[in-house]
Amino acid sequence: MWAIKRYPLLWLLPALLPVAAFIVYPVAFAFWTSLHQVMLLFPGEPFVGFDNYARVLASSYFRTAFLNSVVFMLLAAPLVVILGVSAALFLQRRFAGSMLVRSVVLLPWVLPGAISAVLWIWVFHPSFGIINGVLLGVGAVDGPIQWLNTPRLAFACVLVAHVWTQIPFAVVLTMAALSAINSETLEAATIDCRNGWKRFWYVVFPEVKAMIVVLLIYNALIAFTTYDLVYAMTGGGPGTATTLLAFQIWRESFAMYDFGAGSALAFVMVAVAALLIVLITRALPSDLFGERP
Repeated sequence: MWAIKRYPLLWLLPALLPVAAFIVYPVAFAFWTSLHQVMLLFPGEPFVGFDNYARVLASSYFRTAFLNSVVFMLLAAPLVVILGVSAALFLQRRFAGSMLVRSVVLLPWVLPGAISAVLWIWVFHPSFGIINGVLLGVGAVDGPIQWLNTPRLAFACVLVAHVWTQIPFAVVLTMAALSAINSETLEAATIDCRNGWKRFWYVVFPEVKAMIVVLLIYNALIAFTTYDLVYAMTGGGPGTATTLLAFQIWRESFAMYDFGAGSALAFVMVAVAALLIVLITRALPSDLFGERP
């Protein structure tokens, strides 16, 4: 007790121990692994310094995965925010069955990524998929489209599945921001601005713009680091069309059994994600989240 009174930070020790066990140690061990040649098929773990980093950065697979991840992020994040905000504005209204619709909207978010991937695999299935069934039924196509076996189409399919899984979270946060707007302000805006777009841009958007920016940053990071849908839907293929950085980390570690290169690539991805956060936050207006002291 005397030690705790003299050093009050010891009260944090029970909370810091799990953090050290489940966060600090794994990260430190991963960094140690990235500096060594850790390959399952070769004995020993010699120290190689930053050779693993140089090797993965010079690899054509890294360039492909990085470019795919950037394109995926630039497409997915705005789509999630635009569709999420639009859905939130619609669900904010009172109509018959609105509570049921709000509950159903959350379903894609609560499903595990692997299950969502299986659902979308069936949607895009060339023989039994609903999309090909509809297109063939109305005579829009002459034969089944190989959605997941065509490079650009496979990339688009993974993008659609990802956006579908992330929209509910954007809807929930946007509805929370909308509920904080003064109802009298909205009523006055409805009377003054008969045009719905003007009402949103001049009245609603200034109130929720901070939340929209947070959603944009969050979804950019989620899209840049996505893995489960790619693994379950396409396995990074066809070829390298849907190979993103997170999937390439898995491939280096558990397909090539090169854990040193996989760990190095993981830290490269973390560094890029951190750089993105810094660049985005520096580009934001200084008064976006309120006046700074």
